[in-house]
Amino acid sequence: MGKNRLSVIAALLRGLLAAIALTLLGMAGIAALAVYARASDGLIRGLNQVLKCLAILLGVWAAVGRGGERGFITGMVLAMLYMALGYGLAVNLGGNAFAVPGMLGEIMLGAALGGVAGAVLSNLPTPRRRIRTA
Repeated sequence: MGKNRLSVIAALLRGLLAAIALTLLGMAGIAALAVYARASDGLIRGLNQVLKCLAILLGVWAAVGRGGERGFITGMVLAMLYMALGYGLAVNLGGNAFAVPGMLGEIMLGAALGGVAGAVLSNLPTPRRRIRTA
C-alpha cells in the first residue's frame, strides 16, 4: 500500500476511535438517565440520535481536522462505517431486527452529516502557530 492510503486509513481509524469513545461515554450517561431519572423512551431515542450526530462530528473532526484534505469523502466514509458498525453490533448483541429502509436511510443521513462536516472542516484555514520572540 502506498503512503497516502495508509495515512487515509490511519485517519479513518483515528476518527472511528474518537466516535466510538464518545458513543460509549454518552451511552453510559443515557443509561444512567434512564435508570435514575426514569426517562421516557422518546427522550432516550432522541438523546441517542443526538449522540450519534455528535459522535460523527467528533470523528470527522479527528479524521479530517481543520484544513485537511478530502474532507467530504473522508467524512462520508467515516460516518457510514460508524453507522454500519453500530447497527451490526446492535444486531449481534441481540437487538431487534431493523427495518432495512429505515436503517439505510439513517446511514445515508449520517453520511450526509459526515460529508458536510468534512467539507466544512477541510475548507477552514489551518490554525497559525505563533512564533514567540524572546
